[in-house]
Amino acid sequence: MTLAKLDASNVRNIETVNLIPSPRLNFILGPNGSGKTSLLEAIHILGRARSFRSTQAGQVIRFQQDDLTVAGKVKEGEASNPITIGVRLGRRKREIALAGARLNSSAELIRAFPVLLIQPSSSGLLDGAPKARRQFLDWGAFHLDASFLDNWRGYARALSQRNALLRSGTRLGIEIWNHELVRYGTIVDSARCAYAERLRPYFHAAAGHFLGQTPFELGIVAGWDTAIPLDEVLRTDLALDLRDGYTHSGPHKGDFQVKAEGRSAKNYLSRGQMKLLVFALLLAQSHLLEESLGSKGCVLIDDLASELDSDNRSKLLEFLNQRQAQFFITATDPRIVEAAGAEETAVFHVENGRVTKV
Repeated sequence: MTLAKLDASNVRNIETVNLIPSPRLNFILGPNGSGKTSLLEAIHILGRARSFRSTQAGQVIRFQQDDLTVAGKVKEGEASNPITIGVRLGRRKREIALAGARLNSSAELIRAFPVLLIQPSSSGLLDGAPKARRQFLDWGAFHLDASFLDNWRGYARALSQRNALLRSGTRLGIEIWNHELVRYGTIVDSARCAYAERLRPYFHAAAGHFLGQTPFELGIVAGWDTAIPLDEVLRTDLALDLRDGYTHSGPHKGDFQVKAEGRSAKNYLSRGQMKLLVFALLLAQSHLLEESLGSKGCVLIDDLASELDSDNRSKLLEFLNQRQAQFFITATDPRIVEAAGAEETAVFHVENGRVTKV
């Protein structure tokens, strides 16, 4: 799905914006603090019903306003009929509409308009906490496996109940929740492994473009020693779990690693190379999603030039030109548009929260 039209109001310093983007490359230019990232934030809200910069809606809503509204039309192709999406966020409310129908959950919205974000902090995907890497796997598995969300919710519910019993210090009922953890946990882990297997060739192709033919390996960490059945691990860990009041083993401790020649990539790549490797992972994820769903995706890239020298920026722009996805890219230097040398390009200038098409 690509964004064919965007209307937003009261998103941070943006009072109102109405734009018709290109189905391919969209450059959002302007000085620092002008509202470029806020425009990306509006698109992200349209696809996720939440901001990527704050969990508190009140911090995203324009000063002295009660709520923000983002509406848009998304299309699968030039010949397809557009689908209308709308999100309104208030300080204590959230309303989501898809094709004229109210939604109680954002899951259907996320499926209808998948939005992938790449920002400066994304470089922490490989050297930060495992939670971000689990979310990376789960986002992909969610889009490619229709049953993944229900199984993930089943696991989260069982984990919460088991941890509550552990905190109370009782073993009574533990076996019931062990059974549920094993039931859903093995399914979640299998879905993550299946997703990683499908992602690998796309990742290898993207990493090869950015970093040469270094043989990077993408490996899944289940969250327990998979040589031992999960139910046996849970029983073995019970004394430790009771002592600490939480479950030590399971998919909630899952992770993935990127290695080259048996060594962790983060231990020998430069910061700029690490950023390129993260670009390779995220753009591979977008590419796989496009080919699996049979439609173009929407990728937001905030501050494309951050920590990339001119050669690596050129590699990235060349890669984006080869893709059919829709990109929204923020930058401060207008020369990046000429460097991209792409057709089907739209350029928007942002200053003091006002967006104009160049």
